[in-house]
Amino acid sequence: MPLTDAQIEELANTPVGSTGNRLARAIEMLGVRQIDVAEATGLAQPYISDVVRGRHETITVENAHKFARFTGADIKILFPEKAVAA
Repeated sequence: MPLTDAQIEELANTPVGSTGNRLARAIEMLGVRQIDVAEATGLAQPYISDVVRGRHETITVENAHKFARFTGADIKILFPEKAVAA
């Protein structure tokens, strides 16, 4: 049940916000709960909650890939590089 191409495009155009990622929006678009993501990815639900809320400065590439596989969105769309102030 990955995101459709139209949903991925919408996600890519979604402002990142204070969390630095779009994972919460992707989960919402899929119409699933964090526990569903946890079961599908093998990650703990509290960890997913922390990632969604931006409580982790970084996550492992392996976990980013798990989120990307689950949502069907590229890692760079889910977790865009933060803009650096000049």
